[in-house]
Amino acid sequence: MEINFLVFDLFAFFCGITGAFVGALAGLVLPLNDEKIKDSLIGFASGLMLGLICFGLIPEAVSISNLLVCILVLISSYFMIGILEKKLTMRYLFSQNRYLKSGILILVALSLHNFPEGLAIGSSFTVEKNLGILVGIIIIIHDIPEGFALSLPFKIAKQSKKKILRYAILSGVPTGIGCLVGSVISYINKYVVAGCLACAAGAMLYVVMNELIPEYSRKENLKIATVSNMIGIIVALLLLEWLEL
Repeated sequence: MEINFLVFDLFAFFCGITGAFVGALAGLVLPLNDEKIKDSLIGFASGLMLGLICFGLIPEAVSISNLLVCILVLISSYFMIGILEKKLTMRYLFSQNRYLKSGILILVALSLHNFPEGLAIGSSFTVEKNLGILVGIIIIIHDIPEGFALSLPFKIAKQSKKKILRYAILSGVPTGIGCLVGSVISYINKYVVAGCLACAAGAMLYVVMNELIPEYSRKENLKIATVSNMIGIIVALLLLEWLEL
């Protein structure tokens, strides 16, 4: 397949920015106490990501390389993202405004998470065009509740709407950077491709297990969020089958 880094990167920028922007816009429009919509979106997004990870990224990585290598890379990337997130977010713990501090933490976390999402798009494109498109679509959907979650603390902290939307756009920029990196290094050899896919899977799994699922698991909307999670997994499977991946 002919490499077109510009198209890959523009697509990744579009995916990262669009989801966060739409989510932030929804957060500015919808009532602050509408937790049911938020938890449903988070449950659905986490299901989509789990479906993509378990039935798309990991099987593709294993078929290219081998199971042991993919497991080691997945575990390493999972813990590496956690360590990096904690180190980066610790720098923002000194804000006096509680909600402003929360918003900054979410912004840093989203920016950090969006890099491996871009890596997933770039790596997936080098394997199969349809897989890259699917990863991008799922990332857009996944970023909507994240953008929603980003907007709420800033809104409570009385930040301007323009500033909140700029924050949402900023959080999506690392997706394009990650896509460029993934597109370039994935063409070195098949093991690098497998490593990128497994690394992206581990990072996305960290987001699901440590950010999304805990967000709704302790709330009264647990049942509807769990059903939304299952629907997300089913939709991911249908999309994978539809795109013949």
